[in-house]
Amino acid sequence: MNELERMLADSASRLFADAVTPARIDAMEHGLWPAELWDQVEASGLTRLFVPEADEGAQASWTEGLPVLLAGANAPAPFLDTVVAGWVLNQLGVSVPGGPIGMADLAVPVSACLHGDGWELDSPVAVPWGRYVGHVLIRAIDAETKAPLWLLAATGAAAVETGVNLANEPRDRLTVQRVPDSAAVRGDPAGWPAPPQALGALTRAIGIAGLLERILNQTVQYANERTQFGRPIGKFQAVQQQLAILANETVAARMAVASACAAVDAGDWTQAAMVAKVICGQSAGRAAAIAHQVHGAIGFTHEHSLHQSTRRVWAWRAECGTEAYWAAEIGRRAIARGGDALWADLTTAAA
Repeated sequence: MNELERMLADSASRLFADAVTPARIDAMEHGLWPAELWDQVEASGLTRLFVPEADEGAQASWTEGLPVLLAGANAPAPFLDTVVAGWVLNQLGVSVPGGPIGMADLAVPVSACLHGDGWELDSPVAVPWGRYVGHVLIRAIDAETKAPLWLLAATGAAAVETGVNLANEPRDRLTVQRVPDSAAVRGDPAGWPAPPQALGALTRAIGIAGLLERILNQTVQYANERTQFGRPIGKFQAVQQQLAILANETVAARMAVASACAAVDAGDWTQAAMVAKVICGQSAGRAAAIAHQVHGAIGFTHEHSLHQSTRRVWAWRAECGTEAYWAAEIGRRAIARGGDALWADLTTAAA
């Protein structure tokens, strides 16, 4: 860990540990935007994690920024989406606006037509936190040239169809009005993945890995505090075995996203992002089950905050492609590469 990574990690750990509370998460789930929290996050500069220093950013690599993303996963706001959108905008050579930024679903193709000096979309776009973001970044296809096109659309005049996921996080659909051609960039950034939704998969994988660390810490603390037959339940071998499995799942998820972030920095990251989503999705299911087993009935109550994390990892494992979806894609790629390349591909990925 270099000096920049250590400084960013310390800053994020302090901020999110103090500012993200069960009460704020509960308020978000009841439809209240955490304005004070978002102001604190923006004032810290962490939303501009990947933005160049000349544009008031930290100019961190993905490896350097990973501890910040993991710490911010628990925030009841579009922190990860805003940071990742900022990275894409930087790759496109576009200045990053202030305020929360949404990323339109990259798995759902949308077509755009140029009329005069503005672009019109042929359908609404799915945008997590859409009702709250000031801008949404959309990857569209030029209806005339069939080439990729990126649009940074202001959402002030957009019509919003609200929705939520399992964790009551906003999952909305926006009907975006005319986007000025000045807010468009033609073509993908260098090294852009195919399929493009691999970026969303990596974002959700990082979110899962961050919350698994919180679930692990919360479960270990509960096991050390809850007594049965005159001793903490964490002293019983059966519980210790389950905690060890939970720790293994948490570490596996952390290593998977760390490898994917290193691959992003290296410029060839599609496969690593897909693998990370598979591993994190599998770990989410196993870890959440163990956490609720250790907590017992109290973990299912609204008053206990465990469900705030477990419902989100359950929701995120299904978003941006399930582990089954990405496992099938990995298999298709392996078949296309041929059997002679399989061992080399596996050993290169492991290295």
